[in-house]
Amino acid sequence: QVIRPVQTRRVPLRDKQIRYDAAALLKLDRNKSYSAAEVVTAGMKVFARDQRVVSIDSDLASTSGLESGIAAVDQARALNAGVAEANMMLMSEGFAALGYNTWCSTFCPFFNWQVLRRIAVGHQERLEAIEAADGWLSEGHGLDITFLATAANFETRTNGATHMGNDDATTFDAVAHLKIIDVSCPQQMLSIMKWVMEGNKGLVYVRVMRTPSAVLYDGDYEFEYGKGNVLRQSESDRAIVISAGRGVHEALGAADLCEKAGVNVMVVDMPSVDDDLLLRLYETGLPIFFAEQNNGYLWQNFLKVLYRHRGSARLDSLNRVFTVNTLDADGNKQFIHSATYEELVEVFGLTPAKIAATVQLAVARA
Repeated sequence: QVIRPVQTRRVPLRDKQIRYDAAALLKLDRNKSYSAAEVVTAGMKVFARDQRVVSIDSDLASTSGLESGIAAVDQARALNAGVAEANMMLMSEGFAALGYNTWCSTFCPFFNWQVLRRIAVGHQERLEAIEAADGWLSEGHGLDITFLATAANFETRTNGATHMGNDDATTFDAVAHLKIIDVSCPQQMLSIMKWVMEGNKGLVYVRVMRTPSAVLYDGDYEFEYGKGNVLRQSESDRAIVISAGRGVHEALGAADLCEKAGVNVMVVDMPSVDDDLLLRLYETGLPIFFAEQNNGYLWQNFLKVLYRHRGSARLDSLNRVFTVNTLDADGNKQFIHSATYEELVEVFGLTPAKIAATVQLAVARA
């Protein structure tokens, strides 16, 4: 046993920025489709050249793309905990405490809430120690963990109720210090990875699509947490559709159908909650539709934003706010059973045709 002297002063600053060759990153073609795993694997082959990048997968490593990407650089930093997801998350905390840019991944429903909360408590205590005048930690000693949550929302692979991620975002929204991001585009995924590699992003919960999707953003797109993006807009817009993840692609399809019917529709991609944009959209006076393949994460946060700004925002205009999500007709939560993607979006009214019909009906009644 070795007894070391007790630290009596702050630990040194910790540089958390990951160094990498940006020119070596994957260049995405707007005319092709990519899966999140493809982007993650290609990205990690570049980012993991910095030895401070590490990943711990569950038994679903082929779904995340982390293991194949990091292992191509260093197999010792591409770990796998098997079906022990709680252990996976605790291992991630250990690496993050040592200063690693840590990634861990499993299906959305398999992240352990108790462990996630415990990690968040530890992260808060670290931030408090950094801020305190007599604290023992310096800048850079928070926990940097990215929880890569696969099979989010409705998946194009057929899953059962235990594997379907329609409730994870609203559940984990109660965890302090957790940044929730819902990815709609391969280019957006790459930009999020670059954002995480800047360091000191804390606890980040990234919900990704399992199968390929079209590229919605150009190569110069830069992700910013807490910022939504208007993908489609005209001076004659008569309604607004807000979504995230694969739902954004369905919203764009709905806007195309509405345009053919003479109704122009604004489409907003909101990967993370943008308070200012939500308020500006509400103040337009246009009907707003939250079309989400989950229990209404963005819609519920929109209500919180309105209430926080109730002194300036008119709450009597909520009759022009509409929702299409996985809550039942009475607004109750439910689990989603096995079906194909096409069957799920049809049943829940989230196909482009059904979203367009809902929008056109509301506009006609306005």
